[in-house]
Amino acid sequence: MTSEERFGVGEDGFVVKGIDRIIADQQNRARAMFGDDVDLTSGSALRKVLDAAALDTHALWRALESQYYGTFITTAEGPGLDLLGCDLGLRRRELRARGAVFLTIAQEEPGRRYALPQGTVVVTEPAAGKPLLAFRTTGPVILSTEEKTATVEAEAVTRGVDGNIPGGTKMSLDPEWARHNLDLGAAEVTAVAQETFHDGDMCESDAAYRARLLGVPRTVWTQEALLAQVLDVNGVRDAAIFDPLGGVEATRRTYGTFRFGSRAFSQERRTGSPYFFDIVVAAEPGWPWRQGESLVPGVYDEVLDVVRQWRPVSVFPDILAANQVDVGLRATLVVEAGHDEEAVRGAILDAVRASVNRLRLGHGVLHSDIVLGARTAAGVVDVQNVRLRRFAPAFGQTSYGGGTYGGSQELSVGENLDLAPDEIARFSVDTSMADLQVVVT
Repeated sequence: MTSEERFGVGEDGFVVKGIDRIIADQQNRARAMFGDDVDLTSGSALRKVLDAAALDTHALWRALESQYYGTFITTAEGPGLDLLGCDLGLRRRELRARGAVFLTIAQEEPGRRYALPQGTVVVTEPAAGKPLLAFRTTGPVILSTEEKTATVEAEAVTRGVDGNIPGGTKMSLDPEWARHNLDLGAAEVTAVAQETFHDGDMCESDAAYRARLLGVPRTVWTQEALLAQVLDVNGVRDAAIFDPLGGVEATRRTYGTFRFGSRAFSQERRTGSPYFFDIVVAAEPGWPWRQGESLVPGVYDEVLDVVRQWRPVSVFPDILAANQVDVGLRATLVVEAGHDEEAVRGAILDAVRASVNRLRLGHGVLHSDIVLGARTAAGVVDVQNVRLRRFAPAFGQTSYGGGTYGGSQELSVGENLDLAPDEIARFSVDTSMADLQVVVT
């Protein structure tokens, strides 16, 4: 071994001594102890003993390496990562149980189509000694007289093994959720678990858990610390905090009426005087906003409970619902002959949905991202005349940066769809805003 070779903890991390180096060192010590003429050929008894000991020594070095890297969040795995999470007060979350639900409609009106959107809440039937479990569909469903049944994936609202219900479990629409979000009239929708739900007994992966641990703020009362708690609430897709002391607060009625000549522009807040800030929350599709709109806890109430535990005295939040902007597009697809046009169109819509629904509050939809996603679909030669569309959001309680209200809008070719800080983009595969013309070469 040269003087430059170092094993163990060093400046570049932990360097493991390889099996070849261990065997060479053992043979050198054997020659020093028994003489240079000692038999170390592959068939000798001493060589076999040294090789067996080398394997154990190498396993010890690997264990030391694992223990060293297990002390860092970026490299720890399994139980070691769990221990680091305990130090930060953040445990590994259980997954939500998932499975297929078979929906059936009865007493429907002839000629009418009943749309059950993504996030439709179905609940198990009450039974003695068993809790009522709620599940949310992960995709839209259309029912009618011609199509009285449909199968859709659903996931449990509550994480954990309780959501692993057996196949054949009878369910129904959450009556409160249906009353606030649907207009079924005399129609009745029943559901049954088509298969045993799974994954409720599993925990999130090391990668997902590590990302949450790396995002844990090391401070008590900052925007980052509060935002981390809000984002961990069930049903929250994204959130943003607008602090008046960090910028101009345009939602207050005092804004624009300040008399600059009569008093100081800014002064320190007195201890005990009320102080307000805004939390804009974007909920996942179908998740109720207020308590009482469903058997599922409302996002507003859950966020409010979290903020109450974290806010200082006399600091009060205004929890506001984000404005959802439905995104669409119009484009011409040039497709190679022999490819299924509907399959190509469906693949592009799925890619656009995944791209748009990953965006956060205030993040606009880039024209280049849509074009790039469409060109990756199999069989697509070119994508031409791509125009983004938007449905204007419903008028909300807040507008940071000028949300657009009114009718729908179609942008020019190459123009990005910009969003205000309190707006969030959403794309649905079955949206009427998607118009894809296919040209076969």
